[in-house]
Amino acid sequence: MRPAYRSDIDGLRAIAVLLVVGFHAFPAAVRGGFIGVDVFFVISGFLITSIVCQALDRGDFSFATFYARRINRIFPALLLVLAACAIGGWFLLFPVDYRDAGKAIGFGAAFLANIALLHDAGYFDTASELNPLLHLWSLGVEEQFYLLWPPVIVLAWRWKNGAVVAAVAILLASFATNLLLTPTHPTAAFYLPVTRFWELMTGCLLAIATANRMAPFAQHAVTLRNIGAIAGLALIATGAALIDRSRAFPGWWAVLPVLGAALLIAAGPDTWIGRRLLGNRAMVYVGLISYPLYLWHWPVLAAIRIARLGEEPPPLMKLIAVAVAFGLADFTYRFVEPKIRYRPTRAKTAAAFAGVAMVGLIGAGIYLADGVPSRFGASVQIVTRDHQAEAMPAYRLASCFLGSGSSFAPDCDDAASPSLPRIALWGDSHAAHLYPGLRALQQSDGGFSLSQYTTAGCPPIFGYVSTQTPGCTAANDNARERLKALKPDTVVLVARQWHDYDGPDRDPAAIDTMIKATLAELRSIGVRRIVVVGKFPSWRTPPKRVLAQAYRAEAAGLITAAEIPTRDGPPRLDRSEADANERLRGFFTAQGAEFISPTPVYCNDQGCLLAVPGDGAPVTFDGSHLTIASSQFFVKKVAKELLGR
Repeated sequence: MRPAYRSDIDGLRAIAVLLVVGFHAFPAAVRGGFIGVDVFFVISGFLITSIVCQALDRGDFSFATFYARRINRIFPALLLVLAACAIGGWFLLFPVDYRDAGKAIGFGAAFLANIALLHDAGYFDTASELNPLLHLWSLGVEEQFYLLWPPVIVLAWRWKNGAVVAAVAILLASFATNLLLTPTHPTAAFYLPVTRFWELMTGCLLAIATANRMAPFAQHAVTLRNIGAIAGLALIATGAALIDRSRAFPGWWAVLPVLGAALLIAAGPDTWIGRRLLGNRAMVYVGLISYPLYLWHWPVLAAIRIARLGEEPPPLMKLIAVAVAFGLADFTYRFVEPKIRYRPTRAKTAAAFAGVAMVGLIGAGIYLADGVPSRFGASVQIVTRDHQAEAMPAYRLASCFLGSGSSFAPDCDDAASPSLPRIALWGDSHAAHLYPGLRALQQSDGGFSLSQYTTAGCPPIFGYVSTQTPGCTAANDNARERLKALKPDTVVLVARQWHDYDGPDRDPAAIDTMIKATLAELRSIGVRRIVVVGKFPSWRTPPKRVLAQAYRAEAAGLITAAEIPTRDGPPRLDRSEADANERLRGFFTAQGAEFISPTPVYCNDQGCLLAVPGDGAPVTFDGSHLTIASSQFFVKKVAKELLGR
């Protein structure tokens, strides 16, 4: 027996899914739409706990029955979407992207997508817009809740008010963890179940109160229930309007959608909002298809972004994609879900479970096969292989290129040699991407020793305090001590940018003063030459995608080999940085430093290089970080300026 059907809850589901779809399709217009997930969490907590409480009241609760119903509800549509992504990815995705999609399919089938995303989060993340299963993180949180909460409430049900005490304790502990982690570890706070369970527990408490006939507003006047519904809707609307990606979320901000959803559920179906808005036939319909719509909308939107090489599609194309997602959701709701959900048998339940497990294993196989690069010719494989993974050891990630921490490893300094001058490379990731080239130059030239002090998200400025990289100041202090001890002949400074690093500078003049002070301190240490390498061309569409698409077109006979581009410009090229580098040249040469602009190496009047000449590898593995081949190419081109010879 299920809880009595409430059309208003389907209407609330409609609000939740429309917010999410709106945000994913039009993030600039529906900036806070991601709070729809928080509304879903409250609904899930309420409905699942209502099912458990009613079964416990009747004395016929069965874990086997409970989890069989969860499988019948969740697995059919999920199986269809995962299978579609596996099949579609074979034709649409390049090897690295298909490999990552396979991993997402595997973790999505295991309901661990949130943990996988947390584990993979880092400085060089793949663009989320191109991950077709990014949205499954919330399904992972819900399924983890479904595994942990029923045993707790079954145990607590033995004592009077035990369920309430257990729910309140979990809610408070989860909410406190959320508040502690959100400011310091925002990614963990966003994805971890322990920081999200309080949202589900809010719905759980409502269900327990209803089961004990203590539901808010239940014994009060219609007016009070209507006020509660209006307040709930207003809180969700306020959250959607005020919350965006710049907010520390979930944190305190998540209280708005969570409390709003709780008030709407508590007010019941008989309020004016419950009848006229949430109970409206169109809203109920969207609520009924909300689960398959949630599953389908993001892969469809990701597919058109992938087809456009990561470029944002025009509004009309996104509207068509949303309409396609609605059509797929309607098909899934009418023809896929009913066969198992409403006419269940043990065989069907087992088949659904086995199907999801099987597609999860297929996803794991795709991942282990590195995205099956044999689907493409040799030229595409060169362009699309995982240049980022190859670059990280060459950048010396975690030892001399710090993603976290603030101490450089001993081997960041070559052994001292009295007869050889020392070059010290200091800066952020754009300094780190020069190390493979400098090491190759050292091996071919043999005329210098090398030191590397590079930190992600940290410009080479003594005393700089980064809001995004807490260890930046300490890492630069560590670099200072190394520089004082070694007194290198040359220091090469590189930064992604020197101003507005973590957002607009509050005082640009103060940053200039800090840069000048840094240069002066380097001279006082005994550094003879200070060489500043300027900004590298920045791409909206990574060159590997432009090249891979061109090779695909050649294989299909759409273009000839001669038409494969070697250079490109706007809109795929964001900036050549020519003007910015000339401004930087003026500033740094006025301070007595030497300046090298990367722009002439990579760009001319016909655009900027897509691939390394004579090698075929793309110049960058993302928007601006050099591949190993590109690093070696650039350093070789500017070797005389770097070495001062």
